[in-house]
Amino acid sequence: MDHTLMAANLDGIVVTAVDLLALTTCIGILGFRRWVVRFQDPTPHPSTDLLVPLWWTLGICLALLTLSSSGELVRRALEMSGRPIGELALVLPVVLSKTHFGRVWLLRPVALAVLWLGWGRRRRLDSRGVSAAMLAAACAIAASRSLSGHAADWGDITLHELMDWAHLLAASVWGGSLIALTVTGFRAFTERADQRRQAVLDMAGRWSALAGAALAVVILTGIYNAWFELERPEALWETAYGRLLLVKVSLVLIIVTLGAANRYLGLPSLQAWCNGQARKEQASGALAIMLSFLTLEWMQRGTHRPLMRFVRKAALEGCLIIAVILCVAVLVGLMPARHLSRMPASQPMNSNGMLH
Repeated sequence: MDHTLMAANLDGIVVTAVDLLALTTCIGILGFRRWVVRFQDPTPHPSTDLLVPLWWTLGICLALLTLSSSGELVRRALEMSGRPIGELALVLPVVLSKTHFGRVWLLRPVALAVLWLGWGRRRRLDSRGVSAAMLAAACAIAASRSLSGHAADWGDITLHELMDWAHLLAASVWGGSLIALTVTGFRAFTERADQRRQAVLDMAGRWSALAGAALAVVILTGIYNAWFELERPEALWETAYGRLLLVKVSLVLIIVTLGAANRYLGLPSLQAWCNGQARKEQASGALAIMLSFLTLEWMQRGTHRPLMRFVRKAALEGCLIIAVILCVAVLVGLMPARHLSRMPASQPMNSNGMLH
């Protein structure tokens, strides 16, 4: 691979990574606001000031998403045209009006406008209508990725694109909220926690249930997408795409284990904490005991408050989610095994799945 191609590939990975991190976090914050935070609950709830850090994080992500959208358009336009950047003004109108990517990309400016207008109303964080409109706009941006990525190779509005979109949305609702809460120090949970124990417990329960539902979709769509992209099991270890996919799956399994520990060990401890009771010192049940040992929970008993242990495991999940997204950004730039199997022998590939 020559230096020009390597630089172009690196640029593509960076732009994709920023785009995915920003988009995932946006969807995660909006999903958390929509389905986890409930201002109408009769128990003491997190006042809007506790959500301000999340809202500012959303603003930062929108700025990054705006930049990455522009960067992706410029990169793809130059890549498709083969023209130098000095001729970008001549190339862009053609790409936007004559290419599939350009027409799909036009979803982004409209959706970003809705997101920015909604974010500007941050003084009304209790408005469910605003958050719903913003979430729909973010989902449209996610659709633009599925409609212009590997899943779009078989045509428009196909099952492959739908499964890819569902995978991205579910992973974002689950992983994006983890990233956002990790970045903001889980203030929505920890701030004045002793005065709002029931609200914290209720939020943790809803968040865990939402993560469980999202994870089910992630697993089902992930299996479908992996089989579609690989076509044969041997591709998992014979191709760069497959090997990196194995790394991604391994990270996800660690995240799932931590999440399961919080669900089956952390929530019962939070329930006891909420009721002012002494929490159980021993995990009960085979699953709970296994999770206790896998996550070293048994070593931490009596050393930290239940809420802090819950938050620490969730923060580790958030950090690992970022690593998963970086893996995905590289995967997007690699050629899937199904393409490699159809390449003519006259077009040699290097070990990264890129054309020489």
